[in-house]
Amino acid sequence: MTKIAFVDIDGTVLDYSKNMNKPSDNTLLAFKKFRENGNILIIATSRSRLPLSLNKEDYDGFVLNNGQYISVENKVLLDNIFSLEQINFLVELFKNHQAGGSFQGANGSWVSPSHKDLAIKHMVHYGFNIADYDKFISPFNVEDIQASAITATFEDAKLMKEVEDQLPSDWEIHAYYDPNDLRIDIHLPGHTKSSSCMKVVETLKLNHEDSYAIGDGINDIEMLESVGCGIAMGNAEDKVKAIADVITDDLFNDGLAKAFDKLFELDLNIK
Repeated sequence: MTKIAFVDIDGTVLDYSKNMNKPSDNTLLAFKKFRENGNILIIATSRSRLPLSLNKEDYDGFVLNNGQYISVENKVLLDNIFSLEQINFLVELFKNHQAGGSFQGANGSWVSPSHKDLAIKHMVHYGFNIADYDKFISPFNVEDIQASAITATFEDAKLMKEVEDQLPSDWEIHAYYDPNDLRIDIHLPGHTKSSSCMKVVETLKLNHEDSYAIGDGINDIEMLESVGCGIAMGNAEDKVKAIADVITDDLFNDGLAKAFDKLFELDLNIK
């Protein structure tokens, strides 16, 4: 039977914060053999686009922006964007709380001029090349923004908490109080990584027990719980490991490739 695997990026395939800027050879080989065996490989990430080190052609589809955007076999199944009224509300909120705001969608990215340095610092932390700013970042005209994911970046945790408390309670909010990367990821309600992965499974009419997901972060928990087999990376947070069906090795020891090799019998001969 055809199997489908949903794969997180940061902490699972790459880790720019630790200078692992491209997938390992074993990971790429695992992806290749998995697909050659007639299976379906989907990237599922909070990112709005693939980093340059990943090739779009190596995957069958994408669940982006924590589930707000779905594309499978070049067909868009979902693009859940913020309204102009919601964008204006957030721009003003960020400005009043000294936050850098970045707005990402399938058709572009925008950075608010207010505290722009904070937004850029966060982007660089996740592998963005500042030399590409004019190439990938559109002029900031709120009327043009079609964003399905928004990130607010801070230097002050108190101001970050004030912003978090003022966001609508029904929105999908992921607040990260990491002193090296204080940020809030903001998405509209109704869609998550988990629900969008399940939408892909249903659309392709696959068996639930043949669905797999691998990740490391708190925002991967629902996804790992919803599939037939949830795989936690060895470097995953304890809460992620606690709900996983399988725990593999960490990113720097080819954890993803080892999990694929064992679960899908790929004969990778990893040493």
